[in-house]
Parts: sequence; structure tokens; C-alpha cells
Amino acid sequence: MKRLIVILAVLAALVGSTSRVLAQEQVCTTVYGGGVVCGAKAPEHKPVETGIEDYPLFFALGLLGSGAILYRLSKKIAL
Repeated sequence: MKRLIVILAVLAALVGSTSRVLAQEQVCTTVYGGGVVCGAKAPEHKPVETGIEDYPLFFALGLLGSGAILYRLSKKIAL
């Protein structure tokens, strides 16, 4: 059972951590007395409305509840 929980947690972390790679625009500037310096221009970041900030109490209670359930299950298995 512990192995299953660990495998599911690792898979959830791997799936949740993947993201798309966006193409970056190349920006080159000339420094006075030096050469040309090129680098990638970072894309504009815009905040995304997730809605989680509307219910912090429910989010916290969900985390505490799931932790309590996992703790109870681990104690039940160990006995």
C-alpha cells in the first residue's frame, strides 16, 4: 500500500511539473566599447485567475484532512 501511494505521488508530481516550452525571441544589444551581446527575451508573464485564493479555508482543511487520512492509514497498516 505504501508503495502504491509513493508511486501515485511521484506520478502526480511528474505530470504536474511538466510544462510547454515557449519559443523565445533573440535580443541582441551592442555595448559601448565592446561587442554584441545576445540573449533570450523573456516572455511577458500575466497573472492567471485560479480561484484558489477565494477558498483558502477549504484548501487548508482539505490538506489537513488528507494528511490525517494518510496518517491514520499508515498507523493501521503498521499495526
